Amino acid sequence: MTAMNSLHRRHLYIAFLLLFTLTVNAGIAYFNIRRLVQNERVVARTYLILTEVENVLSLATEAETTQRGFILTGSARDLQAFEAAQSQIAAALSILSKNIVNPEQKRNFPLLRRAVEQRLKLARQGIELRRKRGFGAAQKFIAAGAGGREMEAIQTYARRIQNSEQEILQQRADESTEAAENATRTFWIATGANVVFLALVSALLWRASEQNARLEHAFADLKRAEGMRDSLSAMLVHDLRTPLTTLLGPLEMLHSGVLGPLDETQREIVMMSHLSGERLLTLVNELLDISKLEAGEMKIQAVAVALPDLIREAIGEVSRHQGGETARISTEIEADLPPINGDRDLLLRVLINLLGNALKFTPSSGQVAVGARSQDQMALLWVRDTGEGIPAQDVDKVFDKFGQVETRKAGRKMSTGLGLTFCKLAVESHGGRIWVESQVGQGSTFYFTVPLHREARAETAKG
Repeated sequence: MTAMNSLHRRHLYIAFLLLFTLTVNAGIAYFNIRRLVQNERVVARTYLILTEVENVLSLATEAETTQRGFILTGSARDLQAFEAAQSQIAAALSILSKNIVNPEQKRNFPLLRRAVEQRLKLARQGIELRRKRGFGAAQKFIAAGAGGREMEAIQTYARRIQNSEQEILQQRADESTEAAENATRTFWIATGANVVFLALVSALLWRASEQNARLEHAFADLKRAEGMRDSLSAMLVHDLRTPLTTLLGPLEMLHSGVLGPLDETQREIVMMSHLSGERLLTLVNELLDISKLEAGEMKIQAVAVALPDLIREAIGEVSRHQGGETARISTEIEADLPPINGDRDLLLRVLINLLGNALKFTPSSGQVAVGARSQDQMALLWVRDTGEGIPAQDVDKVFDKFGQVETRKAGRKMSTGLGLTFCKLAVESHGGRIWVESQVGQGSTFYFTVPLHREARAETAKG
């Protein structure tokens, strides 16, 4: 009996030791997995910081380029592009301010912000000089080189933040590798302790190894994507857009006769060169827009927007670009329509895209209507045409990126790719939705909703 009790106690000791070993190993495995999960969160924030820092660099360069373009040409389009870049830089800096937690970066970020603000201030001074005192004064201001020094400062502080984030990425990758190695050791110890728990330990180890492989693969993909994006952005902004803007200014001056009279042949050559340059610049801008859409950089500057004014402005813009189409557009706006809460520029582009598509695919004898009314605490807007319509099987494709829909007339294609994709992203970023109802041969109606302004929603709730 004593021997049996002794054996029983020995078995209990062994079982206790096995359970203790397994518990310790399971705890170590759990700790390693937690480290991997935490690393993934830190890496995600680091990717965001790297992306926004690169965005600040790109937008600062774009602001400098458009400022120089405005000084050279006095074009309102360059001024609008400068204002847009200025707004987007502010949004990018706001995201960085919320996500930077590293002490070293917290020291560098205010320096980066001040350098960016100073560069934008100098750019605005150059623009004001161009407006008030002309090209010569603005050119002397640029030649002083203050803007170049600020750009160098921006690049310096941005690179410091990027280098610090790269070190964090490498540190997290090393920690993940160490966690995976610890999990491997845990697996073999647990296997030796008790085969019964092999499946559990294997599952924990597999999960840790899989997470580590995902993290390393994502890190490698990010490095490749960053390299490709940097190369593309540098090519577009530096190698194409800047020389194109510089080239178009003198061509426009030659064509207008500012630099002296030209004979008919010379005017034709200059005009053809200018048109070709404009088309190429449009292509560059479209590629930059595609890049921004891919990155999901839809920043909303929400203000109270009066819909009747917004609709009239959209009609005017479409009419101006399409040779006077106002007579074909009617409005159906609810009386006393309350203001909406949204980004005026984004919503204006949505209406211009929808009206442009409607006019493009509506015959000259047809009509286009744009309207708006309140619905609950939202504003419902629509653009209706009497064009060819969209086949039922293709209605769900019109908002797909690069999507094209075949119409039934001679197999002609509707370019409903990036324009409608932009509309969808812009509307959804406001908390609304967009959809289309269409019948072949009878036309299409595009609907979208946007929230009413806060005060308007409060009045609606009281009513």
